[in-house]
Amino acid sequence: MHLPKLMAGAVSALLTLPAYADVDWITGVWHNDLFAGTDGGGYTNGLYVSWFDLADTVPERYDVPFLVRPFEGWLLPDPYGELQVTEFTIGQAMLTPKDIEKPVPDPNDAPYAGLLQLRAAYTVIGDDVADALGITVGIVGPSSGADEVQRAVHKMVGATEPQGWDYQVKDEPVGQIERTRVWRFGPTPSEEPHADLLLVGSGTLGNLESAAGAAVILRYGTRLERSFGTAAQIVGRVSTPMAIDGGWSVYIGGGAEYVYNQIFVSGGGLRSGQSGDLRRDQYAGYIGASYAWERFSLTFSFVNNSNLDKNASARQRFGALKLGWKL
Repeated sequence: MHLPKLMAGAVSALLTLPAYADVDWITGVWHNDLFAGTDGGGYTNGLYVSWFDLADTVPERYDVPFLVRPFEGWLLPDPYGELQVTEFTIGQAMLTPKDIEKPVPDPNDAPYAGLLQLRAAYTVIGDDVADALGITVGIVGPSSGADEVQRAVHKMVGATEPQGWDYQVKDEPVGQIERTRVWRFGPTPSEEPHADLLLVGSGTLGNLESAAGAAVILRYGTRLERSFGTAAQIVGRVSTPMAIDGGWSVYIGGGAEYVYNQIFVSGGGLRSGQSGDLRRDQYAGYIGASYAWERFSLTFSFVNNSNLDKNASARQRFGALKLGWKL
């Protein structure tokens, strides 16, 4: 199946799923290693578009996505708090070897791999605690369209043309369930600039990735109590924390996780083709800044993760640019 058909189907699903509710935010995120001054060798590019629907102070669960609904009763607490958020995301990610000029990739290097995914998530935000549950489905392999996208982007920016996509991993369906909790420690709500500390615990299970980890994030800015729930996604690649409701923030943090399997490097049990030697202990550093106007939010961040494989060919160092539009 070609990329245009997959994209059209996924976009149609996204537009249909939240049709019964108002869409409050639309965000676009671009991850690229060019922001970090590198080109090739690990997680090299990611594009994500998300729809968010927010509900303030409702007595029962609010528009839970159908992908999440089978799990939310036993993986999320009873409804509580001030804010509930429904999210739908379509995205594409890619991994490449360190040397993308070789027509035949080094078998000890990271593989060429692309992912096209659809994600549904539900987040419940209370007083200084946020719980998130997400389900991701998609496909890894040529049908993701990663080959065409990387060639087009590299041609546009004048970067090195990748030569080894003919050896990318084969098509395989993927799925993942993820559970995250964020604890916020800081002063009571205030319009004055202040600092807070976020603790993030997360776990994922599926052939896309199975892992468990934690992160610590220190922030400084305004209206932090309104935006701390967005940190639930910092341990993944889908999004980055952003300021909302006219606030702003700068942040720095770090995290660690244990990875049991990862589709790009070690496979998920079904895929064939080149693979690497997965490094199970992973560490990450985060730094970023976000500013929100009345209708827009802009975030730029930098992520420096340890290598995905033991041969140090699949690093995860990239910059992220995120634009949010409040409808």
